[in-house]
Formats: sequence, C-alpha cells, structure tokens
Amino acid sequence: MIQSRKGFHDIPHYPLETRIVTRVYAGPLRRYARYSALRDSMYGPEIPRIRVIWALETKWSAFPVLPPKAGASEVRGIMPSPWVPEGFERGQTLAASKWYNGYHRHCPAENRQVSHSVAAHQGESLVPSANGELLTLLGPWDRQKEFILRQRESLEIAEDGLPFAEDGTVKDDGEPRSRGWMIDVGGIPLAVAWAPFFLRNNRQVLAVATIPFSDQDSSLIIGDNLGGQNTTSATQGSVQFWEFVAEQDSDNEGMATPSRQPSRLLGATCFSWGRPKRMQFCPVSMEKSASPSTNGILAVLCGDGRVRVIDCKAIHDSRVPDYAYMEAPMVTFGHDNDYNVEVTCLAWANTNRLVLGHSDGSITLWSVYPKMLLQRHGVHTTYVIDICSAYPSNPYLVASIPVGGCATLTDLSQPSSECTYFPVPAISFQPNLLCWNESMQGFMALYPSSTPNTTIAFLHHRFFAQARSICTGPNTLTCVSVGTTHPFILVGCADGSVFACNALQKLFKQKGEPLRKLKIFEHEYRPVAITHSSQGDPIRGAVRILQGFLPEVNDDPRTEKRKEMDRKKRLEREKKSKYTANGKKKGRPKKNAAPEGEQPEEEHDLEGELQEKLASRVVIHEPLTRVTAVAWNPNTNFSCWAACAMASGIIKVMDLGVEDFRA
Repeated sequence: MIQSRKGFHDIPHYPLETRIVTRVYAGPLRRYARYSALRDSMYGPEIPRIRVIWALETKWSAFPVLPPKAGASEVRGIMPSPWVPEGFERGQTLAASKWYNGYHRHCPAENRQVSHSVAAHQGESLVPSANGELLTLLGPWDRQKEFILRQRESLEIAEDGLPFAEDGTVKDDGEPRSRGWMIDVGGIPLAVAWAPFFLRNNRQVLAVATIPFSDQDSSLIIGDNLGGQNTTSATQGSVQFWEFVAEQDSDNEGMATPSRQPSRLLGATCFSWGRPKRMQFCPVSMEKSASPSTNGILAVLCGDGRVRVIDCKAIHDSRVPDYAYMEAPMVTFGHDNDYNVEVTCLAWANTNRLVLGHSDGSITLWSVYPKMLLQRHGVHTTYVIDICSAYPSNPYLVASIPVGGCATLTDLSQPSSECTYFPVPAISFQPNLLCWNESMQGFMALYPSSTPNTTIAFLHHRFFAQARSICTGPNTLTCVSVGTTHPFILVGCADGSVFACNALQKLFKQKGEPLRKLKIFEHEYRPVAITHSSQGDPIRGAVRILQGFLPEVNDDPRTEKRKEMDRKKRLEREKKSKYTANGKKKGRPKKNAAPEGEQPEEEHDLEGELQEKLASRVVIHEPLTRVTAVAWNPNTNFSCWAACAMASGIIKVMDLGVEDFRA
C-alpha cells in the first residue's frame, strides 16, 4: 500500500510524493534495445504501424540534419501526419469553422470580444521599444560587414548571410537566393507562434510576445528614466504580428521560398492584463468560416495569472501598422475562487479544448465556447513549468513538467487510471523545453535528470518512463521545437547557438553509424560604449551572427570522451602485445616514433577537445545573447521555414530546406 491506498484499485486522495517513488524502470523495453527491437516495441506489435515508422525512417534517412525542400507528392518530401485518418486536417478545418460560426451566431453580445483601434503614435507607446538601434555584423566569417538594424524594420538575407542591396539589385557574383529575413522587435521576445493556414497562401503571419528590456535588467533603477527606454506600466502588454511573403509559385504542391519583399509589421494587440508570458495559436485554421477574416485563435498567458483567448483579425492592405486595444477577450480562464492559484502554462488539445497548468501543481481541461471547466487533476505538488498536448493523433495525452518533481504523462480521457511518469525527480526552471513530435509519436523534452544536463530527450507516449537522448548542446538549453510534417528538431542554447538534427535517425541509429547535427547559426550580443554610429544613429548594442558551420558528431561529449579513452587504452594494449615475444619484453619505441627519414606525426588531442566541450556547459554568457524561442512553421507548404528569437530583440526567419540532389 502506498500513502492513502486501501486496496490495489483505489486512487490516492493526494498525488504521490516524489520522495517515495521508485527510480527504476521495469517495463518491457530495455535500454540496450536498438533498431528493429526498439521499433517493434515502441510501434508494434501491429504490422501496419511498424510499416509506417519504417517508411518514415527510410524516407528521411538521407537527410541527417535538415528537412528536404520537397512537397508531399515527392518521394522524400515532407508529409502530413500518417497517424491520423486520410482527410483528417480538412475535416478539422470544417469542424473548426462551424464552431467559429456558431460562436459568432449564438454568443451573447456582452460576452464577445471587444476592442478598438488606437492612433499610431499611441499604439507605438504601448509596444515595448528600446533606445537605439542594433549594430549588426553579418556575412561569412572572414568577410563580415557592418549594418544598422532599425527597430520594426527588416533585412532580407541571402544564402551567404548578407542582406540584399537596398536598391533591390543583386551582387556581382550572380543571382543569390533569398533565405529569409531578420527583424528587430524592440524588446525581449518571450514567445513566437505561426498562424495556421490550411489552404495555399503565400503570406505567413508570425505572432511575437515581447517585454521591455527593463523588465529583466537588474541594473536599472525603478523611477529613473531607464536610459530613455520605453517604460510602459507593468500592467501593459502587447503581441506584435509580422507578415512574411513567399515567392509566387504556379506549382501548388511545391515548397514556398522566401521572397525579397521586406517583412512588415501588420500591427499589435495591446491590453492591460500584464506582460504576455506564453502564447499559442489554436492548431486548426478557421479559413472555411463564413467570415474568413481571421488569422486564428490565439491563447495568451498574461502577467496577472490568467489566460485570454483572442480572435486575431486579419489585416489587409494596410500601409501603416494597425494598433488595437483589447477591452475584453473572447474568454478568460483561471481559478477565481482559489487563493493565490495562477495559470503557469497552456496548450491546445483541439479547436475547443484548452489544457492549463497551475501554480498549485494541478492541470485543468477547459471548453472555450461555451466556457466550462471540464476536468481538474492534482498531478504535481509544485508549480507546473511546461505542458504539452499530443495533438493531432492523441490530443488528450498531456505531458507536464513541474519545477520540482517528475515529468508526468496523463491521459485526460481516462485520468483516474492512465497516468505515468519518468522515475527520476528533477528541478527545472526553463520553459519552452517540451513539445510533441507527431512523426515519432512522442515528446521532445529536456532530459529528466537529477544532475544538470544539456541533452534533449525523446519520450515515447507508450514508454514515457524511458528517455532516449537525441541532441546535446554545448551550453544550457533554452528552447526546442519540432516540425509538424517532419521529425527534424531545432534546439536553442544560452550561448546564442541553434542546432538542428534528424531526431528519427538518431532514435533508430545502427551501431557504428555516424550521426550528425548542425549549428545553424551563432548569435552573440555585446553592449557597446559608443552611443552613436558614424551616421549619427543611436546605438544600444552590437550583434554578430555567424553561420556556415560544418556538421559535427551528434553525441554527448561524455560518451565521446569515454570512447576516446577506451580507444587509447586499446592502442596501448596493442602496442604492448606487438613488442612482446616469447614471454620476453623487447624495447618499446618512443611515443609518436616514426620510420627513419620521416618526421613524427603530432597526435590529435581529441580528448582535450572533448574536455573543452564539457567545460563550455558552465560558461556564462551575456543575458541578451541567449535564444529565447524557436518555432517551425506548421503549415504544409512552409514546413521548412523556422523562426528563431534572440533576447537582443532580433528574430531571424529562415528557410532551412535542402535540395535532394539524388531525386
């Protein structure tokens, strides 16, 4: 019997304390299981399911680090989820549009969303802004050039990392291909989210939740002028909406390519509910509704500990940003009757279901319209730092991570009996490190460990208690994202680097198979002593972005170091046996001895390099250097687009798709 259990089938009144849980996994899946055994255990025993994951692994085996830039009709192209029935996405869009129309038809007027437009100068004062521009160093590492990145403006970036000429002309070395944009949002972007579009659309909308730099700068004194920065009240918050345009393509099945048209700020939604902390778009598009003038339904966690659901109206043909002040949202979620219980994280389960984590350790399931609390469960005993739903194939499987305790998986369709956890208590203070991998049918999260680590792990929903390492970063991890139509992941670190790898290939690796990860770019911020550039522009800091890195081994440096030490021991044994005959030892040659007439070769100190990699985990960097959020685009034709947000205020939107030269 455990705690208050009186019988085997009785449910305890309170959640189990992490101090008495076992730290041993005794399930059917073994740690040493590899490839076919691992595949059959996780995805079998049904033969059709095994064939699906086998086909996916074969499909992307030729792409170890980045997804292919190929449509769903091509052999190695991206594809919608194979774990849902055919036509599932279209059916969800029709159902969501019907629900959206019903909300506007039957919802009482006093409960509807209310907002009003504000003048441009007033809206700009409500959106975080900094005093000065960013001095940026862009381009190849040996040919970097200096640029001024102005707030709420963009630079169109070519393949070599340099911006296109301002007059629209190209460089002398040919016709460079556009790879994306770089923008300065004027504050610290805590969260980014792509608006869902089911139909073919050459315009994509990115929502950005920002806070002023003064919120996280301890050196600033409250009441001072804060260096001329925007000093909006702590109760003021805003979400910016940016538009990115793709090149016009006659082939509807082709993948979108970024155009040279500058990205632009569509507008911002302002409110007085506190700073935005988390946000997430409803994963289903509303394009089939009777009034298709919405970019989607956005859930925002505000500084007052409540979640507001906002209908983001589309903005068309606006030459100047459109600022709206929100007086009342569609609906507000939170526990008003419980003392000091706030919402800490959120996730969409489907169109009309929202899952929330709370400061008392409980998770709740809500209906958006009509507003209703459907379930509440005491899953943890501490603050819930992250929560994620397994939408679309398993929307009611909800993974949650507390500040202190065990990562837990709960089936909200059978919450009283279906619950499991990773059996190692851990402490986690970093959000944005939990997401659902639809292709692999599992969760990507920071490896649950009782010691500090920098590894992203895969936890299959059927074997949540056993984690498999996927990618290890050089420094503290800050965010992770996985594609909706491919298994490639992006990992952001505190040192400003962003890594990518094929998570599916890593899971099913063969013994001795070389696996790779790629550093997409490295961002570095430095405060500057100068206050004005040579052109007279006010400067608040300098940023350097490096790219063009070679792929590197996708393994934990601790494992690599152990392998290197074993290799040296093996060579030492071979040398001993080579110079021993008939039981008598012969004279051994000197270290690195070479044949006569040749110079001795210098031995590569791989063990020393690995030791430096391990030491880099504890290196402290500038706070504004870190990567705060990464997000793959969920829309099918834009699946290779990714947004990476840095604490310096820069957001880089990139097309990371690679061509399949063997097609």
